[in-house]
Amino acid sequence: MAGSPVEPTVEDRIRKRAYELWESDGSPEGRPDDYWLRAQAQIEAEGDAGDAEPPAAADQSGKGRRAAE
Repeated sequence: MAGSPVEPTVEDRIRKRAYELWESDGSPEGRPDDYWLRAQAQIEAEGDAGDAEPPAAADQSGKGRRAAE
């Protein structure tokens, strides 16, 4: 299927996010591993689904339990 969009891999998403973080910090020299690890942590926190945000139901249930405790 030539017309269907190809979903980026997790590594592609981490690479893109690391580059964005690096650019937002003014493109400093060195420390590529720092940006990779920051990007990796952010992508993992977003979940396996690849969505920009975690599912709302999961967030709401977690907040409700913490608030009640």
